[in-house]
Amino acid sequence: GEGPCSPCPPNSRTTSGAAMVCTCRNGFFRADTDPADSACTSIPSAPRNVISNVNETSLGLEWSEPQDT
Repeated sequence: GEGPCSPCPPNSRTTSGAAMVCTCRNGFFRADTDPADSACTSIPSAPRNVISNVNETSLGLEWSEPQDT
């Protein structure tokens, strides 16, 4: 196409030079509504420090955010 080439966004790749679209690496994804030049992301890691509180009628859960969001 016209203009200079750009590197693929994070966590994506292409198998040929001058490709129009970079596909996500294994384990990474792009939403259908994300532009083709946006970075690919993965699911977050597990929540940390999970605490459960149980009483007679309910269960409450608290946790710290994942290490990798």
